[in-house]
Amino acid sequence: MKRNKKIFLLAAIVIIIIIIIIGAAVCCKFIFLTDRDTTEPEKVVLFIGGEPDFECREVVLEDCREECVDYNPEKGSLLFVNGENQIVERDISGEEHVIDIEAMDLTETVSNVQYGPDDTSICFVYENKIYQYSLEDREILYETDGMGSYWRRTYMWENDECGYKLIENERGNCELYRMDKREEAGQRVCEGWIESIGQVQGNKIYALDIYVGSPNSEFLNMRSRIVAVDISDGTKETIRELGSWEEETALFICDGEDMYYFQEKGKKGCLYRIDLKTGRRKKVYSTRNKVIGIEFGG
Repeated sequence: MKRNKKIFLLAAIVIIIIIIIIGAAVCCKFIFLTDRDTTEPEKVVLFIGGEPDFECREVVLEDCREECVDYNPEKGSLLFVNGENQIVERDISGEEHVIDIEAMDLTETVSNVQYGPDDTSICFVYENKIYQYSLEDREILYETDGMGSYWRRTYMWENDECGYKLIENERGNCELYRMDKREEAGQRVCEGWIESIGQVQGNKIYALDIYVGSPNSEFLNMRSRIVAVDISDGTKETIRELGSWEEETALFICDGEDMYYFQEKGKKGCLYRIDLKTGRRKKVYSTRNKVIGIEFGG
């Protein structure tokens, strides 16, 4: 009888211990879930600070419709398309105004807004045409064939008269062409599929390049890389292999010595810096927010 009582008491103690352990585990899980950050990521423009105190600053741009943003360091303002298909200029303090494009009823096909090519105009893509619009005279100054995109830079000015643009060929690939106001037909700069124009530096164009990873590979083995295209002969120098074409890598910027590019990894994105002389890469910043632009200064 005493033995049965001891067994019963021991079993009761074991059950109590198990209940305590389960309760503690549930409590810890509850605390973890409630303490975890569940806020929705915000749309931000990432401003990169200079040396020696390197830092990154996020500026929220929630009403931006797409991932194409331009920054004017002289004015300290951002240019973007909002959710109502309007071209908006906003200064860093948050004050903004809509730029009305007279005689044009812009729809969801408007995209790729940029400052320039001069100080008194802006450019945008509408219905697969690039337009230069005078802010002073409120009229279209120039138009040429182009292509729009909600996430990539499809054209870039080198000066007031010349620049570079992407044109979609009959196979659906994007090719890089020279854009010149003095010539009706632009000249193709290089062979291959250029997905996005990054920056013009001297005689090189930094761009996002798409290519087949190996001979006889399937479509899913398409790869992406950042390249420097020599303007004089169209040759490409690989700056960084980025992996699968499906990787979210479209934003990058360079200052002649270093290149910065942003790559999403799951729920978090990382900003990397590449030394253009040595090719060394370093992760310099990470965020859970949705980065829609990378700029210097700000």
